[in-house]
Amino acid sequence: MGRELVPYADLAMESRKREKKALDMIAELVKYPSVAIRDHPTILECANCVEDQLRKLGYSVKQYPTRGSPVVFAERNVGAPKTLLFYEHYDVQPEDPLESWSVPPWQLTVRGERFYGRGTNDTKGPHIANLIGVSLIEDILGQLPINVKVVVEGEEEIGSPHLPEFAIPNGNLLKADGAVVEMLTVNPGSPSELTAGAKGLAYFELEAKGTPPFPRTDAHSGLAGAVPNAAWRLILALASLKDANENILIEGVGDLVRKPSAEDQAALDNTHRSLEKFFAAEYGLAETLLDRKGRELLNAVYMKPSISVCGFESGYNGPGSKTIIPAAAKAKIDFRLVPDLTPERAESLLRSHLQRRGFSDIQVKRIGGGYDPAKTQVSNSFIQLVHRSAAEIAAPSPVDLIPMSWGSGPIYLFSSHSPCCMMASDADLKTNIHAPDENWILSSMCNSMAFVALVAERMAVT
Repeated sequence: MGRELVPYADLAMESRKREKKALDMIAELVKYPSVAIRDHPTILECANCVEDQLRKLGYSVKQYPTRGSPVVFAERNVGAPKTLLFYEHYDVQPEDPLESWSVPPWQLTVRGERFYGRGTNDTKGPHIANLIGVSLIEDILGQLPINVKVVVEGEEEIGSPHLPEFAIPNGNLLKADGAVVEMLTVNPGSPSELTAGAKGLAYFELEAKGTPPFPRTDAHSGLAGAVPNAAWRLILALASLKDANENILIEGVGDLVRKPSAEDQAALDNTHRSLEKFFAAEYGLAETLLDRKGRELLNAVYMKPSISVCGFESGYNGPGSKTIIPAAAKAKIDFRLVPDLTPERAESLLRSHLQRRGFSDIQVKRIGGGYDPAKTQVSNSFIQLVHRSAAEIAAPSPVDLIPMSWGSGPIYLFSSHSPCCMMASDADLKTNIHAPDENWILSSMCNSMAFVALVAERMAVT
């Protein structure tokens, strides 16, 4: 007979004994203002700290240089049949506005049941929780039951523009039986969400400017019957992209969008979260767009592509009036992508659409590399293992299994080699990710360590 599995209660108890060690390690990382957009030397110092911490835990470590921040790759290969991979990032958002912080952003501060500092939740804290969780199960069993790989990059907050320089030529390093993206946490008695993928992202700048057909400079609005208006022109081009019922009108998009599978639809139908209530509480919406509800709303948010106008700039926007015909107009738009719609395909279809609709004068520029959509089948054995394990801990609260996140990230670089998941708990509220006083709950950090340990052990015996 095989040995009995370590109960979660024992893992949770052991994790609390390691709270101080975890906080000390997180504090070492938080002190670095590793903001990628600043190209600051502390980015490299933080990468070196990540490497040093991993070496002290027994990992073989190598930094892979890119044209941007280095990628830290670490591995512990104990010859086990199964391998678990963790993806995290050591870069963080800027601390602005500094005056809104009640604690120093670059110093870990424990206050009550939470600990504060930039990166405590996104994702220096979860990175350390993963590592301590692995060490925890090794300490209890006397040996590591699985092989472990760790990828920590330094540009996630600016779209991971150089991560492909590491990931594409080193795909063999990314092969695992399961991969955790950023966080794996569940809290007893609290609802949680397990996600098996993420939408892709393509971001564009559209501009109406220059001659022909637009004037060299702003003109008197009394000449509106003769002088082309750049703002109107761009508005009409944007309006051609979708209709009043939110149907995307770009020719060819529908042909590339993969329909949700029966298992994806079943997973969504079994969710317990009310998105209607979420949007009402989070944004004060009395009703959602087109008054969508239930399955229609779930599919629109999780499974369908979308186009958003993120910004618009044109003409005069100061106090009072200024009667002009704008000579230029600019809009920022993003596409949220689902399989099999990639950023490259979205760009090609967008340019062809504008040409076909008579808007060849609209200039199109793609911003950043974007993300491909990423998706692991919800029936995958690793996804099911994590879901079953989380459900045991969260009971009687539900753990929803979501086929794809409405957000985007570099998950596609990993999901082509390993089944990927990410997980969050409803207990982790008011953590102020990307905002002043970013924080994480102490008990949730410990629960995350315990859950990582549990998943590692369960992987080894299945």
